[in-house]
Amino acid sequence: MNYLIINGSPRRANTWKIVERIKETLDKQEENTYDEIDLIDLDLPQCTACYNCFNYGEDKCPHKDKIAPIVEKMKECDGLIITSPVYVLNVTGLIKTFFDHLAYCYHRPCFFNKKALIVVTTAGNGHKKVASYMDENLRNMGYNQRFVLSFIHAHDGHGYLPLKTKEKTDKVTLNFYNSVKSGKLKSPSMKALFMYNIWRAMAAGNTIEIDAKYWRENNLIDSEFHPDIPCNIIKKLPFKIFYKIMLKFISKNSIQKDENQ
Repeated sequence: MNYLIINGSPRRANTWKIVERIKETLDKQEENTYDEIDLIDLDLPQCTACYNCFNYGEDKCPHKDKIAPIVEKMKECDGLIITSPVYVLNVTGLIKTFFDHLAYCYHRPCFFNKKALIVVTTAGNGHKKVASYMDENLRNMGYNQRFVLSFIHAHDGHGYLPLKTKEKTDKVTLNFYNSVKSGKLKSPSMKALFMYNIWRAMAAGNTIEIDAKYWRENNLIDSEFHPDIPCNIIKKLPFKIFYKIMLKFISKNSIQKDENQ
């Protein structure tokens, strides 16, 4: 198996100790390869809110030379491992900047058959908030399953992982591995269905031309969720109604372009 590791910490210290344990656990199952990206090494500029990725495509991003190769690796890998320690009750600036550059993936989600493992550590508080934020971002990009490891004081005073930390890490890592290895796709959550149908309605309403083209060309526009992901009719039913409501709302609130401009 091939795993992509995106390290959102500016160093390889406390959070990285969990990553090392994850790799050890995965390697006990089978031989693996790891593509490791330390965001600190990319010198990634801040997103400038130019809207190029939204309106004209991600290939028009002024920082595409740094972002596009990572996205391609996210698409090609068998599983994603992404990390962030807690900085001032939030993700690191590195992770925030990275996610800012992937905002177009909300409009045009593409990771429906992918699984991710989120790793968060803190010396105090905020680990649940940070893990939830990272989980939400990946879910809205389409990630089918996200597994979470979040710890307060992940290591002891000597820098070693306590037994409880090792046991939790091993358990969640094995769940992640089994999900990736099986290739089985999980039915979407209600939150995933909700967000999907918001962007679906916006695409159907042609609010952004490139979004409409993406959703139609990838056969996403005619279903309450990605057609390859299992989702029963009863679960989809409320979103058939919600989608129609969203279409009406968008049509009433769309700004008509002046043909003389």
